[in-house]
Amino acid sequence: MSASSAQSGLQALIELARRDRVELRPTLLRVLVDQFVQEPAHRPLDKARFSELACRLLDNVDVSTRAVVAQRLAAYAGTPGVVASRLARDEIAVAEPILRQSATLGEAELHAILDSCGIGHAIAIKMRGNLPESVARRLGSVGKGTDAAPRAQRIDRSGDGPALTLALARRYLATETDERKLILQALPACPAVEPEERIRRIDRKFGEQLERAALRHQSQEFAVLLRRAAGVPGDLAARIVADPAGDPLLVVCRALEIQFGATSRILLFLNPKLGASVQQVFALAEWFEEIRPAAARRLLGAWCALAPAHAQRTSATGRGVRERADMRASARPGMPSADRLPARRTASEP
Repeated sequence: MSASSAQSGLQALIELARRDRVELRPTLLRVLVDQFVQEPAHRPLDKARFSELACRLLDNVDVSTRAVVAQRLAAYAGTPGVVASRLARDEIAVAEPILRQSATLGEAELHAILDSCGIGHAIAIKMRGNLPESVARRLGSVGKGTDAAPRAQRIDRSGDGPALTLALARRYLATETDERKLILQALPACPAVEPEERIRRIDRKFGEQLERAALRHQSQEFAVLLRRAAGVPGDLAARIVADPAGDPLLVVCRALEIQFGATSRILLFLNPKLGASVQQVFALAEWFEEIRPAAARRLLGAWCALAPAHAQRTSATGRGVRERADMRASARPGMPSADRLPARRTASEP
């Protein structure tokens, strides 16, 4: 991922976090911190925005999440002072790595922590390298008779996986256009999901199969193809096809690297109401250009990963019967013809 896309993804994540989605807070905080420490330096404005948001999230997540965040930020030289101070005053399971390692904590701040915190924090501070002389004198014999710095409780890392990616994928189909765009911008900064590589390997001719289904106005067949080839759960595939805004289909086409001409035909034949508004058609064309294929693959992969385990154990017989029934939908009247489709305004393809 390029530095520019990482920065763009971080900014989009920050904006999503500002919307206070409670269920996203722990994983969102972890991903924000992971992205923040990947860059060696940040502009003052970006550091201020990160500090404000991180402190607000820290007040609303569990000890395990705060401990993971503290470990990540302890060794990072650019950790904002306000964030380091907040973590250093937390319970010792969280504060210990910051107190021992963070270069952000200066002499005055260490004295202030000693004034307000207990013996565990003092022992952790004493384990620092290059301890300021005045702090060392003040600590004196603190910690003598102990074998090491205080032991932090075991940190649960089970939430470090793609939980945020999956949460945003669920959110996408339930929210409005502006937040959908924000989610797509944020996804490159989120953890990858396993189905992405499978989607990358799908034969390009699959796009032709999808287009043929769309040109026959076979929305159910289109959804079945998505389920069979890409692994999208049946209920989600139906929602993608039926979404009135049309952009979930843009995501699918972008993820599969289907050219814009074929994409426009797929959209207008599956959702003829889109063609009634020239403004909406052009807006979708502009959006198509903005969507990064990698972000689209991540979102489509996350939709695939949402499949319930039992759905993948369906017998071949039962699946075949269901799919033949799905494909019997007949063409509906009033559909657009191919010669009425708008021409693409630009020739560039990713």
